[in-house]
Amino acid sequence: MLSNFTASYKLYWLRGVFDEALEGNDMVPMRHVAARMVALAWYPLTYFRLNLGATDQLANVVKRAHEVCELRNDATEAEIRDAVLNADDPMLTRLLDNLCIFVPYRLIRPFYADRLNAEKARLGISAYHFEQRVNRLIIEFNSQDCSGAPYTFAADAIIIDPEWATYFRDNQHVLQGWLDMRLVDYLQARNPSVPAIPLKIHPPQKRDLTAARAWWNEAMADHQFAEIYTGAPFTSASFEAYGPMSIDHFIPWSFVLHDEAWNLVPMFRDTNSSKGNQLPDVDAFLRPFCAQQFDALVTLRDRSRKHRKIIDSYSAIDPYVMEYEKTDAAREQFTNAVSRVVLPLHQIASNQGFPTWHMLQVG
Repeated sequence: MLSNFTASYKLYWLRGVFDEALEGNDMVPMRHVAARMVALAWYPLTYFRLNLGATDQLANVVKRAHEVCELRNDATEAEIRDAVLNADDPMLTRLLDNLCIFVPYRLIRPFYADRLNAEKARLGISAYHFEQRVNRLIIEFNSQDCSGAPYTFAADAIIIDPEWATYFRDNQHVLQGWLDMRLVDYLQARNPSVPAIPLKIHPPQKRDLTAARAWWNEAMADHQFAEIYTGAPFTSASFEAYGPMSIDHFIPWSFVLHDEAWNLVPMFRDTNSSKGNQLPDVDAFLRPFCAQQFDALVTLRDRSRKHRKIIDSYSAIDPYVMEYEKTDAAREQFTNAVSRVVLPLHQIASNQGFPTWHMLQVG
């Protein structure tokens, strides 16, 4: 069924049927499976801003659902599905129905390949004109004999075959892994420069900034730092004005999906809320970001055993971090090393649709 597909519809439709079977549903309205397709594609498209391909129209359905359903980017799959099904929006309804025009039939086409080929030979018509009849023929053959297909049709619904339902349930973990693998392959081909694709097909995992917070708290105890965005010092007066300290990902976490120290920077809670899931303006903030990283590093690097995880993160992008003295030349070398990693990520994230954020300096 998935040996040949150039758009994501078959994959997401099969996954929707699979999930319906796992929930014990046998007769399923097609629109319910279409709503599951939207919910399954929500995080890759809306949260992680991946690309499904130039001709794939599922992205348009997700985009419309995002516009009219008033859901958070991190809504649960059930919330997305229910909102889509209950939305009073003619355009969204039409887009959902469009998902049901071809894919339910074309997915199970391999089960009727011999009969379809025989019918094409009998009719003696071109491949183009035969394709106009394929859906009707599949419905006809399917009503006569399911021929091993995972479902049959009933009006605007599908009836999942009991043996397939049992197969799905008994092998759900293997099948889910296989479906995820096929989706990762599909998305990676259409997002070749984007990192961590396997982690972007489902809701995100929790972040762990414990080590980074301890690192910056200790650095601030020995050195006076200011927030790179506002220029305000990290003092009790600033905390009162702008909120407590947060640890932020310079390149958004939803793009890099890691908590490496070289991408983390302290900031005030209010600034963090303003920046959100956006890219900082590198022309304004990259050099201050690198300078602050360098100051923290040379302040704490002699305590490398205590902060091994942090030091290892810096060493992965600059092997000379343990040799730097606090000089302008060393600072510049470190800035160049960080920039070589950050700038390509920033450009790729921008290409994926992450907006750029500009922060006015505190007067």
